[in-house]
Amino acid sequence: MSSSSSPRTASPRGTRRQELISVAGELFHERAFDAVTNEMIGARAGVSGPALYRHFPSKQALLVAVLEDPLNDLLAHAREIAAKVTDPRKALEEMIDYHVTRSLQNVPSTLVFLKNEHNVPEDERHRMRRLMRLYAEEWSGLVERLRPDLSDAQTRILTHAVFSMINSVPQFNSGLDPESVGKTIQTAAINALLVPPDAV
Repeated sequence: MSSSSSPRTASPRGTRRQELISVAGELFHERAFDAVTNEMIGARAGVSGPALYRHFPSKQALLVAVLEDPLNDLLAHAREIAAKVTDPRKALEEMIDYHVTRSLQNVPSTLVFLKNEHNVPEDERHRMRRLMRLYAEEWSGLVERLRPDLSDAQTRILTHAVFSMINSVPQFNSGLDPESVGKTIQTAAINALLVPPDAV
């Protein structure tokens, strides 16, 4: 993740939309939605402000894409892993690895959502929350199989606590390289989900 205000190098046209989503996510996380202008987004992405309208009809539509695209990606990946990986622990580890990697690459959409929820249309807010819930259920289903000692409520609480831990990584400058950070968080996540307190 980059927080620099300097322009990015030019991206091929096919990747421009994702570049704009990534840059906008950083800015919407750094400051209030109303304080972010198209010119600011364009300057950091290395394009003109009006060029944004070739990809998004409005700044609000860009905010929705910042939230929706990563959630759809995480959910699609989780469903794919759950369908093809029969070992629940291995499946959970793969979901964790992917989530951690995405969190290190871009500001997690859930953080942007919490800061800018009031700027999202009501129907879109409900849809985002539904995507979050569906994604959490993919994890919870695996944890339930691996931790039959937990109640449904405990499983949900634990899953969301691990999400919060992973999503907080981009806000903490540890000085470690991304690979070391990723491995540390991956280990902490799997231990938090699967190791009973009395086993520690």
